[in-house]
This record gives sequence, C-alpha cells and structure tokens, in this order.
Amino acid sequence: MFIPLRMCKEDQTVKVTTEKLEGSRVALDVECPSEVVGEALNRAYRKLVRQVTIPGFRRGKAPKSLVKRYYGAELFDEALQEALPEQYMKAVEETGIIPVDNPEFSDIHFVEGEPLRFRAVVYVKPEVELEDYNSISVPFETPAVSEEDIDEQVEMLRQRMAELRPMEEEKPLEPGHFVTCHVKSLDTDKMPFEDDVNYLEVGRQYTFIPGIGEALVGMNKGEVKRFTATYPSTEEDGDDTTIEFELEVKEVYEKHLPGDIEEIAKNVGKASVEELRNDIREQLMEMRLRMAREEHSRKVEEELLQKAHCEIPEVMVSQRARTLMERFLNRLANANVSLEDYLEAQGKSLEDLQAEFNKQAEQDVKRDLVLEAVAQKEDVQVSEESVDRVVEGLAAEMNQAPQAVKTTLEIRGALDDIRSQLMRIEALKLVASRAAENAGTPLPPEEQPENQDDSDGAAADQEEEVAKDEAPESQAETAQTE
Repeated sequence: MFIPLRMCKEDQTVKVTTEKLEGSRVALDVECPSEVVGEALNRAYRKLVRQVTIPGFRRGKAPKSLVKRYYGAELFDEALQEALPEQYMKAVEETGIIPVDNPEFSDIHFVEGEPLRFRAVVYVKPEVELEDYNSISVPFETPAVSEEDIDEQVEMLRQRMAELRPMEEEKPLEPGHFVTCHVKSLDTDKMPFEDDVNYLEVGRQYTFIPGIGEALVGMNKGEVKRFTATYPSTEEDGDDTTIEFELEVKEVYEKHLPGDIEEIAKNVGKASVEELRNDIREQLMEMRLRMAREEHSRKVEEELLQKAHCEIPEVMVSQRARTLMERFLNRLANANVSLEDYLEAQGKSLEDLQAEFNKQAEQDVKRDLVLEAVAQKEDVQVSEESVDRVVEGLAAEMNQAPQAVKTTLEIRGALDDIRSQLMRIEALKLVASRAAENAGTPLPPEEQPENQDDSDGAAADQEEEVAKDEAPESQAETAQTE
C-alpha cells in the first residue's frame, strides 16, 4: 500500500509503504527527500560546532567542511538520531497505525545529497474481529430481600451496639467473655514478646498467638497460666514451631447488648421499628442489585470475549504484567511487607507470582481491546463532564483542587486513559443491557441520587475496574495481618 506523506515546509512528497506482518506487526518502508538529510546535517552541525575544538578556530566558529572532516562520524550520527525518529513519527501519523512498542529500524540509507530511506518494524494495536455480540442472551437475576435477611441485619446492629462492661461477679471465664491480659514469651530465643493485650475474646482463635483464646477458658481474674502456642510451618515438609507463653488475666469484661429492637431503632436515629426495617430493606436491595449487576456484567463479558478474536502482541501483555507487578510492590511497601515475606507467607515463588500477573495481564489486555472495539463500532461517546466527575473524585481523595489534579493528569497523559476506561464501561453496559433484554429480563433502572447523572456511576465503576485490575494486590494486606 502506497501512501503519500506531505511535508509542511518543502511541500515534498515522502513515500510510505506499509506491510502487515505476523504477530500484529507492521513494516513501514519510508523514503524522504534529500532535503531532509541536508536539514538534519545543518542542525547537527550547529549543535556540534559549539561542543568541539578545531585547531585555528574558536569554539563555535569552525566551518561545516572542517567539522565534517574532523568529526564526520559524530556529525552524521547526530543528524541521523534527529531525523530518523522525526520522519518515523510523521509516517506513523499519516498511516494511522497505533504502535504499542518502540520500532526496530533497519536498511537505513543516510547519505548527503540523497533521499533518506529506512525500514521500521513495530508492534501495533491489533484489530479485533467481532462476531454478532447482539445475540448474547444472559438473564438478569433480580435479587430479593426476606424478613429473615432483615432480622439478621438487626441482630448485627445489636451486636455492634454492644458494650463491654467489667464483670461484677467473679466467675471462671467462658467463651464470649473479654479480657485484658499480660502476655510474655518464655522462649525469647524463638520469639521475644512481652506486652499487655486488650480486649481478647475468650475462646476465639487468633493467628498472632495460636491457642491464646482457648487457653483463657476457665481462668479467673488475677490468675497466671502457661500454655504452648504452635505455629504451622510455612514449608511443605517443615516442622511446626512451638513457643511457650505465660498469660496473666488482669481485667475481665462481659458484653451487654441493647434490650429490644425499639432501643436499636432509637440508637440509629429512626423514629420507629418500621422505619428501621424499611431502611435496612432498601440498603440490602441496593447492595444486592449492585452485586447482581456486577455478576450479570461478568457473565456477559465472558460471552463477549468468546465472540471476539485478536492476535495480541506479547509486548502488550508483558507491559501490562510489569505495571501490575509494580503496583503490587508499591502496595506491599505501603503495608510494610517485603516481597520475600509475602512469598513465604503465601508459599509461592517469584515465578509463580509472575505467572499469575502474566495470566491476568493477558485477560485484561484482551478485555480492553474487545470493549474498545465495541465502543468504536457503537460510537460510544464520553462527555467531558463524565471525565471531570472522575477527576473530582480523585481530587477529593487526594485533598487537592480538581483543576490542579486534572492538569497533572493531562500532563501525564492519564486523562486519555480515564476517557478510554469510561468508554469501555459504557460499552459493556450497552452489551449487558441488550443481553438481559434478549433473555426477557430487562435490567432494572439505575437509581441516581438527585443532581447526579450516569457519569457518576461510571466514575464509581471505573474505580471498581481499577481495583479489579489490582485484585491480587489485596493479598499484600492478607500477608500483613498474618
């Protein structure tokens, strides 16, 4: 395919021929007029002459002919380093390809007085072949809220309103009591530890000192007791570690619960039990509808991906996997957990972790490509107001001015990422809505608070999608608590 590329200054034609290669690569064969070489050499001369010393001339005053004689290799290298990327980017812009990696240059012909010729091979964003996704049929399962569900929530409220009060009568501790106790390790070579621990629940299992909750059963205030904690080995064939502790009960407490549902309603600012139960019903339904929508979208997304075909360049997967790993390492650092400690706690190797991220990256890249293809086919538009709402949410989290955050995101090129993210979200919503209608179960309307439009929902969805991109990173917090 021959594409003429017009240069602005000299109105000279640059010849660009494209060739599709295997693996989502494109080869660009480019020929530029000789003026491009001459101008590049002149610019390189003006730069180099101020840096080199030539006998008989002050720095910056030597003629081009002498600079070429003494520093010919440097002169041509400098000119080529400037001209090649510039002409490559012009060819990319004119042909409309979307590179996803740096090009590999070959067959470079850079001679003064002759046209510049080169070949650039680059990985490009792959084309997506979409089957008829409008035929997807996935029923939407409308959730329900029963009276038993509401009763469970009322009981949870009751438990959260419980007070811990000192036990009035002395009696042996039972499961459900709480204590403040002094704990001391007697095997300091294995684990040095001595401290007061507040509000331990009697009978509960704890991972930081296994068996401490069970050891409290039957003890009395002021009593001292020794017990052995067993820490399971982190290695498959390793031995468990046992450590002896001394435990002294200093204070004991009982849990006191609200007496009836009327008291619970009053404590949460409701005028009646009926108002409390209705409020719980609405909140439960809202939460379950959101979860049902997410589950429905997940199923639709799975079927959509099966109806799409594309050849994903490995470089796109490796770039995404590297990003996921970097985010994960940042999360570990924020949680004060080293990578070595995390891997040991999870029983994984670094290769295992990298394989997980590679698998996730491949899924993420395909999902993004397919949803972008749908958005393009359906002409999905994202308003600037939608982008602004996302920026405002980010600014609120960062406690900064929205315009300052937007400017920073724009400089980094992140605003385009937000627009693409919102566009993919809307594309999936569109397909999911049609899939539900095809199944005879239309999606319920999304209720929006007053003065709020769909863009706010999209903003929230975007944050959820980002969270989903980083899903394995939540294990960092698990490692910290363990």
